[in-house]
Amino acid sequence: MKQSRFLYLGLLDLLLVAGLATVFGPAVLVTSPIALMGIAGFGAVLAGTVSALSLGPITLSWRQLVGLSYVTFALMWPAIYAPEVAAGTASGPDLVLFVVATVGAFSLAFYGVDVARGGRHFSVQQNVDRVIGL
Repeated sequence: MKQSRFLYLGLLDLLLVAGLATVFGPAVLVTSPIALMGIAGFGAVLAGTVSALSLGPITLSWRQLVGLSYVTFALMWPAIYAPEVAAGTASGPDLVLFVVATVGAFSLAFYGVDVARGGRHFSVQQNVDRVIGL
């Protein structure tokens, strides 16, 4: 896989966030699952378009941006059911969905962490050389 493909993943995430905001109103943007999806989309767009992002003394490589994107996207799934689970008001099916979402989230997080660490298990090739510094 090539690094630039993450741009399309990020655009899809942001398109879904925009669609949800259009259907349910802008207040949906402050809910934790939608906010996490927006962060994931923004991180993936950056990962697909730059090789590094400098924010003052901190520099994030595209690999770290991919890791950020996948881990925040992974956190989004359990966050959908977490409020009811934490409050103790979740139904049986919601508890099952929370467990399934959490288990599935681990696979997404594993992919993101692996790419961020250099891709021992998953190979992603860098093909963007642009560096942005703020």
